[in-house]
Amino acid sequence: MLRRHKRLLVVFPLLMIAVAWWGCTQPEDILTEKSTTLIHLYAERLPTTPQGMTYQLWVADTIIDDSIHGSIAVDEPFTYNFETNKYLDAAGLARPDSNQFRFNDDILKYNLLFMSVQRQDGSGPVVGPVMLLDTITPAWISEIDMVFPYSDSLWYSAVEFNMETPSDGDRTANDGAGIWFSVYSEKDWVIQDTTDLPENRIVIEYLTVDSFTTDEGPCVTSIEDIQNIRLVDTIRIFGFDTIDVQVIRFDQVTFTVCDSGQGNLQKTNVTLPYVVGPEREGRYDNFSQVAINLPDLRRFGWYYQGWVLSSVIEDMGVGLGEFTPPAYIGFNEHDSIIRGTEGQLLSTGLFYDLYEPDSGNPHVDISQRVPPYPGEDFLKQLPGQQDVAVNLVPGNGPTGSVFIAMHPVNAYTDTTNFPLIVQLRDLPSDTAEVQARNQQFTMRGMVYENSFGIGVGTGFPQVRAKIQRF
Repeated sequence: MLRRHKRLLVVFPLLMIAVAWWGCTQPEDILTEKSTTLIHLYAERLPTTPQGMTYQLWVADTIIDDSIHGSIAVDEPFTYNFETNKYLDAAGLARPDSNQFRFNDDILKYNLLFMSVQRQDGSGPVVGPVMLLDTITPAWISEIDMVFPYSDSLWYSAVEFNMETPSDGDRTANDGAGIWFSVYSEKDWVIQDTTDLPENRIVIEYLTVDSFTTDEGPCVTSIEDIQNIRLVDTIRIFGFDTIDVQVIRFDQVTFTVCDSGQGNLQKTNVTLPYVVGPEREGRYDNFSQVAINLPDLRRFGWYYQGWVLSSVIEDMGVGLGEFTPPAYIGFNEHDSIIRGTEGQLLSTGLFYDLYEPDSGNPHVDISQRVPPYPGEDFLKQLPGQQDVAVNLVPGNGPTGSVFIAMHPVNAYTDTTNFPLIVQLRDLPSDTAEVQARNQQFTMRGMVYENSFGIGVGTGFPQVRAKIQRF
């Protein structure tokens, strides 16, 4: 037998052994086609489903420009109870398979697994706002950990609010009846106007081209340009009360006509003296914005909504409804994490950008200007038809909280908050704080980094999905 053939007899069995070993060591999902997937959910801080709402699992092909494509529903819509960690059906009954959901296909054919918020009656968008999502990967690569879209950006967000009440037109009244998500400062301005132009004088002299230097003044092309030369001083005070005053002040202007038509240059001095009036002083409200990292989440079906929660609101009978608590471990109404939970709510409105006004200002006098940022003055058209100012800071300690929550576009009701709180802060405890010329109440971020399995008590929900394929 040829030596080459003898080598093949040795190599061939080794190759067969290697192929068999490779096949045995590959993940099962590469070798066998699957037709069914069971998905087991393990939730952390998932809120109890708000009234009239359900959750729904979906798989999808991909995200293109933040738009999810190829969504297919997994099993039936369900509800959830945070206190008992129970998964219920849409009617509120215990699911026979508890946290197990069935998908009649191989989940690894798809790229995304996500959970949406749906209306229980089936109205609204077919695929509701995307609450949690993650890329689908086999277990031997990584876990499927669904989190809120852009939660990493929300974790770094920073927001302030002030309590000035600009729509009443009185800087000294109703302090503590407004919530504006911006920074406030009270500033002074001083201006003078031109009052008189008593005389003017024009002197013309001629220069030779050789004697002309660059310091002779601006060079114009025709004598008509004389009419366009004057000094204009525009004074603008930027702020909520913007003052725009144009002051025209004339002084000596020297220019040279480049071609006088006589073989030389014409140099012209124009003297227009002016007189100014007395100084005028004033004070204005200056609102500015320093907030960061609240991304526009409308593409995923979410707005932001500002809320104020206080016992004062309930005592006055002007509240919209009761507070819906988030899914915080160990949280109860006696904790100081969120003050005023025994009170009621008023909303400052929906917004998607802290650098733009919110969707409306129903409780202010709309004939007055308001800051170009999200917020509200609680002075007019309040619930219960009461037309009184809601003083949220009576001066005897904090009465409640100010917070920003997520708001799904298909929310069943506007009388309570959706239980995903992004930013939170106690109301000030002292009236002097809201009467100060500068206000900047810094809020506390409530999203936190993703932290599966380490027992974090507060923050946004996250759900781990474990899969079985057969």
